[in-house]
Amino acid sequence: MQNLVTRTITGIAYLLIVGIAFFTTKWLLVAIFTALLFIALYEYIRLSQKFPVPKNSSQRIIRSQILPFVWIVVPILLIEYWCVILNAVNIMVALFIILCMNDTMAYLWGSWLGKHKMLPKVSPKKSWEGFFGGLITTMAACWFLIHIPYFQNNIFTNQYIWTGFAFVVIMAGTFGDFAESMVKRFANQKDSGAILPGHGGILDRIDSMLFAVPAGFIYWLVIGGLR
Repeated sequence: MQNLVTRTITGIAYLLIVGIAFFTTKWLLVAIFTALLFIALYEYIRLSQKFPVPKNSSQRIIRSQILPFVWIVVPILLIEYWCVILNAVNIMVALFIILCMNDTMAYLWGSWLGKHKMLPKVSPKKSWEGFFGGLITTMAACWFLIHIPYFQNNIFTNQYIWTGFAFVVIMAGTFGDFAESMVKRFANQKDSGAILPGHGGILDRIDSMLFAVPAGFIYWLVIGGLR
């Protein structure tokens, strides 16, 4: 019970910070996500120090330079570019809502019906029942996003485009969860850090986002190019 209260309070505080980033000035958004970027990089560096010794210089370069750049730096800079340069904050807000909703519904469905584990050696708590329950419920909810004026724009113009966006974001976010779990297991660590009591580190909180943002951006470009 104590852990649930801690997780809830910390989760609300995190969402408030992200909400402030999205709904105030763009430069505050840049400042907040840049701070998250450096914290996430710091957590990755600490994790990487616990990796097994690399067998050759190529492995060392991939772990120390390529992986953190592709996995952490690019997605967070892409958020800033998407919001500040392309002025599509509403799409990014929708992406965060989709991820949060899917996480919540997958947890609930998994708690109620979860019996078949997806990848028990990587993430033992995730079940197929939770995955499909979260996927279907969140996609159904996104069917109604187009009716909310804030989310209407000249690219995402109907329910089919929105549900397609939800599908892409959820699938990529799930892979992001597993990727971070694999990194932590490789380092033999339960959490990436301790800055968010009850949740772990910033990487633990944004893991799904790091895959979902590039995937959602590609979807945005494809749909925009087809219109």
